[in-house]
Amino acid sequence: MRIPSAPALVLTGVFALEGCASSFAEKESLADLHPVFSTDGRMQLRVQPCIDRTGYASRDLGHEATDTLIAKLKGSPEFEIKTDGRYVLSCDVSAFAEGNAVKRWLLPGWGATSGQVAVMVVDSTTGETMAIVRGAATVGAGGLYSIGADKIILASALDDVVRQLRQLASGKSPGK
Repeated sequence: MRIPSAPALVLTGVFALEGCASSFAEKESLADLHPVFSTDGRMQLRVQPCIDRTGYASRDLGHEATDTLIAKLKGSPEFEIKTDGRYVLSCDVSAFAEGNAVKRWLLPGWGATSGQVAVMVVDSTTGETMAIVRGAATVGAGGLYSIGADKIILASALDDVVRQLRQLASGKSPGK
């Protein structure tokens, strides 16, 4: 399966807020989507390893994002993770900034911690791309209490992705 280029997955922007916030881009309508569910009513997913497109060298962001995504999906009653699941999730970490709590404290917006993730959902039986959902999170202000934001920023972005995937599983278009 071919992975889309990084520019195709880059988010349109990240909003600097006083805490951790999520944002997402408009999605196409999925009115014709009829997910295939297992016998216990869960959408069957196959999760491919996330690809780190950031070039960030001191951490394996792709591995961190993959583990976090799988854990969040397993914790959601709508999904079943299977090696032969009908819907294939391809994940890209498209942006990451470690940030600095002292800078955020001195001047909100300076030293922001941010992370962006995009997940493409492909129907393995037809090859059709069902959706591309994006999650972004930013810690743009705060002092000492925001130390360590870089350790949870991808998880916050993935919270938004999983929320949108839950909408998809319920037959709704992911989005607002």
